[in-house]
Amino acid sequence: MKDPHAYYINGIGIVSPQKTFDHADFLTEITAYEENVLRCITPDFKNYINPIQLRRLNRMLRIGLTAATICLRDSNVQTPDGIITGTGYGFLDETAKFLRELLEQQEKQLTPTYFMQSTYNALAGLIALSVKCMGYNNTYVSKGLAFENALDDAMLQLCENENANYLVGAFDEAAEVQYFASIRASHFKTEYINSLELFNTTTKGSVQGEGAAFFMLSRQASETTWCKLMATSFIYNPSGKDEVTESLHAFLRANNITVADIDVWIDGASGDAEHDRIMNDLSTTIFSNTFHVRFKHLCGESCTASSFALWLGAAILKNQDVPLAVKVNLHDNPAQLKTVIIVNQYMNKNFSFYLLQK
Repeated sequence: MKDPHAYYINGIGIVSPQKTFDHADFLTEITAYEENVLRCITPDFKNYINPIQLRRLNRMLRIGLTAATICLRDSNVQTPDGIITGTGYGFLDETAKFLRELLEQQEKQLTPTYFMQSTYNALAGLIALSVKCMGYNNTYVSKGLAFENALDDAMLQLCENENANYLVGAFDEAAEVQYFASIRASHFKTEYINSLELFNTTTKGSVQGEGAAFFMLSRQASETTWCKLMATSFIYNPSGKDEVTESLHAFLRANNITVADIDVWIDGASGDAEHDRIMNDLSTTIFSNTFHVRFKHLCGESCTASSFALWLGAAILKNQDVPLAVKVNLHDNPAQLKTVIIVNQYMNKNFSFYLLQK
């Protein structure tokens, strides 16, 4: 039966630092990283992209188009009604190449490809051309809330057209230029660690991640439905833990559920001793008795890491299983997995909540 308040995730495609592109393998094979940069594990691109087209695309466009293609195939939708993406920094590697050539060539005889593939909307446009989607196309570049804004836009669009299918995605790359700039701002750790030991550290900074994730969002359930997205909410630059706590309680009340109704809590802690204070407080107060899951040791920190969390929550509900790699405590899985809440934070300024149900 259709839930009039729900948005259905009818397909997912994700390429990340773990082997997530294969839906048959749910985090059974975990990859650890030693140099504080988590780069995507990619499939054979030729299985998803025309080889002639493939040779003209940069690495991140290949990853993004592959994730979108996996999502389209998973949802059995050939052409979506609209494409909406979110990104924190876009294609920084291509931007750096363009600016470097601009200086070296003294603004003469520049390669247009670097510029065209460095724009924020390059991926959304590429997908639209590839699947002949002439509908709504938009890209949000709002740092730590970029993916949340993309989802919010898609949900508003679906309120006006309940029979539509929107391809909603997020992407960010582990660009070298961003890494060194972020090191100076203490966003990433200066000492090398094993990524799987991220939450055992007590220093400032996290580890750099990247990836692309796409979701087919609709108001109609289908045979490919993963789960229901009941609601989202976000806060920018809260005054402290009290504002986050009050906003979280208001979010639960608005959706007529209590903490006791939640089977799994996905925690967006990043391994940063300073930025994780509010998340750690939530784990000992509101969610002290809720099954606890973390994910950023697998995908790293990025502006759109919450898209990895959304995939994880949907996969937990679809597979009715919580992989060992994401468990905070080695407890048995809950008897029933019906409701998942995601609480993510980015740099302790952007907080977002997602409510998922089976």
